[in-house]
Amino acid sequence: MVLGVLAALVLVVPAAATPTPPCQACRGFVTGQPLVEPNVLASSNGALSTTLTAKLSTTTIGGRRVKSEVYNGQFPGPTLVVDPGDTLKVLLRNRMKADYLPYGASDQDPTPIFPGQPYAGFPQMVGNVTNLHVHGMHVSPIAPSDDVLLRVDPGEDYQYTYDLPANSRAGLYWYHPHGHHYADMQVGEGQAGAIVVRGGLDDLPGIAGLRDRIMVVQNVTVHNGAVASSQYLTPEHRLITINGQVQPVIDIKPGETQRWRILNASYERFLKILPAANGLRMWKLAVDSDTLTAPERIGKVFLAPGQRMEVLVQAGPRTGDFPLVQAKFNQRPTPYGKQPRVQIATVRVAGAAQTPEAIPTTLLPARDLRGPDVKIAARHVIRFTQSPPKFFIDGALFHDHHGMDPGPVFLARVNTVQEWTIANDSPEWHNFHLHVDDYQIVRVNGVPVGGQPQWADSMAVPPGRTIVVRIPFDDFTGTFVFHCHVLVHEDHGMMAVVKVLP
Repeated sequence: MVLGVLAALVLVVPAAATPTPPCQACRGFVTGQPLVEPNVLASSNGALSTTLTAKLSTTTIGGRRVKSEVYNGQFPGPTLVVDPGDTLKVLLRNRMKADYLPYGASDQDPTPIFPGQPYAGFPQMVGNVTNLHVHGMHVSPIAPSDDVLLRVDPGEDYQYTYDLPANSRAGLYWYHPHGHHYADMQVGEGQAGAIVVRGGLDDLPGIAGLRDRIMVVQNVTVHNGAVASSQYLTPEHRLITINGQVQPVIDIKPGETQRWRILNASYERFLKILPAANGLRMWKLAVDSDTLTAPERIGKVFLAPGQRMEVLVQAGPRTGDFPLVQAKFNQRPTPYGKQPRVQIATVRVAGAAQTPEAIPTTLLPARDLRGPDVKIAARHVIRFTQSPPKFFIDGALFHDHHGMDPGPVFLARVNTVQEWTIANDSPEWHNFHLHVDDYQIVRVNGVPVGGQPQWADSMAVPPGRTIVVRIPFDDFTGTFVFHCHVLVHEDHGMMAVVKVLP
């Protein structure tokens, strides 16, 4: 079923049908506080310039002060708001430590949570190399733009300049580090933030003027007063935070319609969010930054790591507090892949009742590459396999590109369309993320995708599934990558290079 692959399942499962056990990881954190959104930095006169400093800081997570290597001392980082055609400048300052502690240790307790486990199987690594990726944005991959193959070493600064095309898609994007071998650790520390490109849905009847809420969802492990982004702790010990808060309260009036922009900024967690069981109704508007042609009624939100979704949420007439639940999810057949059912927020329906807004029947037009006149320049089969701790694309590992074989390289030319078959030949869920150019899903397990066009830059790929996508390489030349956005998989080799030639 393609909707399960993209971002949402339409099967309605009442949140109250299954009891939700207490959140083990939430103990000691402040819960039940009103949802607060990250601070906003917005462009003016066609430009936004800002600085992101990655540094070990004392930050706030769930009302507790903890140590973590974050941007500007914030968990998550600020939301950047720009317009199509703007220039976004980000000065990245790497002030992280030049050495590293054993994986799972902290400054307060240098003993690893699991002694003898070096970071992610790379005991030879030292330093805290980083860079910056503007996830989902259609910008040049050539430095000083979205070049994720460059490295910014500890103590160094790098000035990024992103020139947004005038026809940039409006919607929700995000930024995070992409230094190879370090992405899992740094995103797990909390180095992430939302990007909003204004326009698109903002002015449509039935959406314009609604309360617009950004929710940055992250998973994090706090150990001995510090963040430890350990893959070796089972999921019940990992917090799910929304805007850095633990089980916050999301307020809505009876009958009110709100626009929620949900970002899965976690380093590995697949989210399957069930709405509060009070008659709360949801309509999907966009997947990643790709707006649908018509709203789609959904019963749950499913987001792979890195994915985003925009939804209209309409409260029923009943008042009270209702749980927003992350459902049980088996990502892989080990205890470390079994994510428990847990409450992640409370939806509080209170206040004066409102007359429900009419839900729009149409949204925005979308390109469709399924027609018989679409010329396919090349076809590839991309196979995801694994032998932990190694993860492969077409049987090869991606290596640090500095003086080393980068692994498989896929060539394309500007103004062509390619068709790729993504095959998951492993026993666990993966996620296919392509930089620079979004793709359209055209077949799932050999079955053509009907209905409105379904576009994405990230998608879940279940075990045994094959998904066929078509990729238009319209304009930007240069070298970029695709990979699994379960970041421990990327760091362990599940990434490959794309070179687009003139």
